[in-house]
Amino acid sequence: MASLQIRDLPEGLRRQLQLRARLHHRSLAQQALCDLEAVAGGDPSARRQQVLQRLRDYWQHRSPVDWPESPEDMLHADRER
Repeated sequence: MASLQIRDLPEGLRRQLQLRARLHHRSLAQQALCDLEAVAGGDPSARRQQVLQRLRDYWQHRSPVDWPESPEDMLHADRER
């Protein structure tokens, strides 16, 4: 796993981060990682699952699409162009 070193961290920001870490019972490094992950959009796996669930919910209440011809016929016609 990669590491990140932050230099010249302003004292006020360090205190704020330390306070948040104490409130969440985390180390300073754990809190910084959680905050960075939240700013960057969270855990990619969790985001992917949320998007998939929204897609399932969206399409669950829709009627199926009735195509005038089969997908195979459309592909065959497209290849013959």
